[in-house]
Amino acid sequence: MKIKYWIWPIIIIVLAILAYALYDNANDIHQSEALIPPSLHHLLGTDDLGRDFLTRLFVGSMVTLGLTTLILIGTVVLGLILGLMSALIGRWFDSMMMAAADMLIALPAIIIALVVLGFVNNSIIGLCLALIIGWLGRYLRYFRNLARDAQTQPFVKYASLSGLSKVQTTIHHVIPHLLSNVMALVTADFGKLMLSISGLAFIGLGVKPPLPELGAILYDGKSYFYSAPWLFFFPGVLLGGFALICQILNRRFIR
Repeated sequence: MKIKYWIWPIIIIVLAILAYALYDNANDIHQSEALIPPSLHHLLGTDDLGRDFLTRLFVGSMVTLGLTTLILIGTVVLGLILGLMSALIGRWFDSMMMAAADMLIALPAIIIALVVLGFVNNSIIGLCLALIIGWLGRYLRYFRNLARDAQTQPFVKYASLSGLSKVQTTIHHVIPHLLSNVMALVTADFGKLMLSISGLAFIGLGVKPPLPELGAILYDGKSYFYSAPWLFFFPGVLLGGFALICQILNRRFIR
């Protein structure tokens, strides 16, 4: 049976509320219960500070997925605005935007993020800004090309003949057309962006303790690879699983 689309926002809200409710439990320290292996009391064991690892993984997953969603939304919105302006204004502005987009596309997003983080505050806000800039190039060019293509379509030409202004035509016809084509790109990039966030957290950039995040949890667990392998194994499996799900969804959207 196919799940209705309106169910997904409810599920996301419930998971977010549950993660918020469990946040304090995820940071509760019990030194006497440190590095307990998986058992009925702690299904995935405990970490080096005695914190329940299942709770930390759940909250950390919500933090990672939430940050990824937030950064993707910011990238899509900014890319949509600049791409539309580039297509509609044209001339020197279009040349300038495409030159900037080509520069951003030419360099790996993670390298651009590292450079930006070197100039801004090393915090979650700085991380979001750095990754939005790093991933903006492809969305800017993608939306600009789609907008220029949409301007040649009959539904846009007929909209102007019916009395709609250029702004009204853009809002009511061009933007919905652009957004209907973006899901394939978003699902392809979601897993990559998530791994970028966790990769930066793994080297101590962006997410700071005590906020749990899968990359930071993975970094904390690497010191106990032999004595407590569950601290390294389960975060890695979750990151790989989320990336795999994104690829499966992407194949569905590009059919």
